[in-house]
Amino acid sequence: MLKNQYPIGSYTFPEVFTTNDLANWIKDIEKLPEKLTTLTSNLSQAERQATYRENSWDVQTLIHHIADAHMHAYIRTKLILTEHCPNVCTFEEKEWVKLSDQDVPLEYSLALINGLHKRWSTLLKSLSETAFHRKMHHPDDGMVTLAALISKMAWHGNHHLEHIRIALNKGK
Repeated sequence: MLKNQYPIGSYTFPEVFTTNDLANWIKDIEKLPEKLTTLTSNLSQAERQATYRENSWDVQTLIHHIADAHMHAYIRTKLILTEHCPNVCTFEEKEWVKLSDQDVPLEYSLALINGLHKRWSTLLKSLSETAFHRKMHHPDDGMVTLAALISKMAWHGNHHLEHIRIALNKGK
């Protein structure tokens, strides 16, 4: 069960990072929309409702969640870059997936993720290494650098990408 819950392993904040780490995280963020679109093109309704483990979110909900979470991360990126150590808020992801916009086709969120990630990766690629040391204050995680945020969101996208793969391969 834990293998399906954390198929690429659980996330840990990096203590240190290299320019190569940054480049890889940014590349993961940049490439996620294409990977999601390829994986989810032409899905049947049953495939959209497939889950990766018992009581987990289905494929459609995972796509909508990625859009929600990555919008937050993009805004946090901009706050980190424009304010001194901004306080950021959390969001109740389990409540967000209950809202009526979760019933729209997953293609709406894929389009959102695509545009968002193009802007986000363009911004990230333009930054100096020093910018990645800037920080925000997160209510649960404390002081978080931009590098750690980017690392976590690269992991987050890959984590849910693997959940979708597992869900679509169940029963095959």
